[in-house]
Amino acid sequence: MPQVVENFLQFDFCNEERHFFAFAGILDEIGVMLVDIATATAETSRQRELPKTAVTALDLQMDYSLASRFTSACQKARIMTETWARDNLYCVNCESEHLYPTPTNTQVVDFTCKECSAGFQLKSQSSPISNRITDSGYEAMCRAIRLNQYPNLIALHYDRVNWSIQNALLIPSFGFSLAAVEKRKPLAPTARRAGWVGCNILLTNIPSDLRLSLVTNSKAIEATTVRKQYQGMSKLKSLDVASRGWLIDVLNTARSLNRQEFHLHELYSRDQHLSALHPQNLHVRPKIRQQLQRLRDLGLLSFVGNGIYRWNTPRIN
Repeated sequence: MPQVVENFLQFDFCNEERHFFAFAGILDEIGVMLVDIATATAETSRQRELPKTAVTALDLQMDYSLASRFTSACQKARIMTETWARDNLYCVNCESEHLYPTPTNTQVVDFTCKECSAGFQLKSQSSPISNRITDSGYEAMCRAIRLNQYPNLIALHYDRVNWSIQNALLIPSFGFSLAAVEKRKPLAPTARRAGWVGCNILLTNIPSDLRLSLVTNSKAIEATTVRKQYQGMSKLKSLDVASRGWLIDVLNTARSLNRQEFHLHELYSRDQHLSALHPQNLHVRPKIRQQLQRLRDLGLLSFVGNGIYRWNTPRIN
């Protein structure tokens, strides 16, 4: 117990006149102590919330000392990846150099930008990023896409030997269509959440134009490059969700042809695939032509003539 508190508890309140000045002195000491506690608490909170330094370049090394108080490998990875993201990631929607953690137990959104309010979800894994990323509940994911409420997604791949970031991928909030959501099998009856249905994000159903690399093979990509790519596709935000879904699916189908120039009939040959993605639309080929026009307006395509289109930008791998 602090000495000043002991003095307060032992104070002789019966002789107020005699001890008035001593009592006042004790109150002053208590006031100073409370201020110190409040200051220390505020500083601890600030250190937890704020990135350590201004981000000039991504430091790909995670701080392993943070894991010393945990025994679970999952907890170790979580604290290190979340701290790395707090100290290194930047906003792609504006020029802000920092992202800030959301309050504990906030659903879906892990970080936000205080300048433009853009939200970000972080998914981390020690295995290389392949064609699938495990995400949240299937119905919740589909609902978030339909309501245009899904945040930007950042997928991290880290090395568990030297605890460094190997790859980081960003998918803009406007880069998802329902075709990218794969329904998983329900959890077994013996599971704690029996019957719960999760989902995977299928990266193969997201156009390469909307898969932005932040880190590739342990090499950080310049923030200016990433922001330029993001802004180049940001016109998709102005489309309603249904129209955007069509545009993304046609863009992905056209990119899958793997040709710098392609003919309209090559896309027509994929109309059954697009029809399966949009079963309520009975006029798939007119819809394909409409999306090609929009892609031309976005500057991604040029119409050469005689049904031939040419990409203005190379395919991003």
